[in-house]
Amino acid sequence: MTIYICDDSKSDLLRLNHHLQEYLSHQDQKITIESFQSGEELLRRYEETMEKPSLIFLDIYMDDPDGMSVAHTLREEHYEGGLIFTTSSMEHAMDSYNVDALYYLQKPYDHEDFMNAIRRCTSIFEGTSKQYRINVQGKELQIPLRDILYFETGRHVTLIHTLTDTISITKVLSEVCEDFEQNPEFLKVGRSYLINRLYVRNVDPAEIEMMNSAVIPIPVRLQREIRQQLKEDRFSKT
Repeated sequence: MTIYICDDSKSDLLRLNHHLQEYLSHQDQKITIESFQSGEELLRRYEETMEKPSLIFLDIYMDDPDGMSVAHTLREEHYEGGLIFTTSSMEHAMDSYNVDALYYLQKPYDHEDFMNAIRRCTSIFEGTSKQYRINVQGKELQIPLRDILYFETGRHVTLIHTLTDTISITKVLSEVCEDFEQNPEFLKVGRSYLINRLYVRNVDPAEIEMMNSAVIPIPVRLQREIRQQLKEDRFSKT
């Protein structure tokens, strides 16, 4: 899991990082914090990386683009993670609803104020801790669901394509699909693929482009149905 924090004040950035580190020291999961001192820097990093942040803290009063503009750009890019604004004024509190912000953290704040904001993010932290348990060569392996791009049918195996690796397991894809029946983030594409909707970059009439540039062909008989499902995903994120 990755968290972005963005503030043009170095002291405020360090203070926020301190509160986050204090909270994360009590969490049993791997979380990376990336810091930015401008909205432009954050957006550039967001565009170039495949692993998107689960949570973003944004200062509103920054030089162009300001935090609110950055938030709108992220939502237009179909970012569906959590947004928390940090600011010295309540002037934009109502505007925060337009980008579905989780909280409006007013400066100066203490650790209890910070924790009030974090409590709004419980589902985000719980969601990133979910894992897929599999057996690989006699050893149990736990893969965070958020790290999985897609599953692919191989030769007598199923390939798991993650953010950093490709893992081969002896389960057939139909069995894997059964494991994910109750997980709406994963979508079966024909008999050969099970994709993580979070990592869909683009949908063409006959294929899906994933964030790692992999191309997933859509069977002709399913093209209309799958395109519609993914179109609804994108509409719901705007």
